[in-house]
Amino acid sequence: MVKLLNKKLEEVIAVIMDSNDYKECVSLKEKMLKNKELMSLINTLKKKQKEYIKSGCCNKETLEYLENQLYDIPLYSIYMEHLKNVNKMISYVQDDLNDYFYHLFN
Repeated sequence: MVKLLNKKLEEVIAVIMDSNDYKECVSLKEKMLKNKELMSLINTLKKKQKEYIKSGCCNKETLEYLENQLYDIPLYSIYMEHLKNVNKMISYVQDDLNDYFYHLFN
């Protein structure tokens, strides 16, 4: 049973990794990593998000401003759209697995 479950899970992972959205994410991520200005903006946003969570010293408007700047960059915007689709696929599988195990053990 466990071997069959592992095999099926590997098949699901392969389907996700073979999807156009996943492949685009990988390709766009490589391009993003080469763009120093974009990466600097992403790192600044991450830093401000951490500050906001830890101490609340960064105001929410600053975070929104940085996010809007990122989404104004087509490369980032397209990447995030594909990433959103990949995350939906993963979430769908996760929900199904949770339901399966819930019904199996309850």
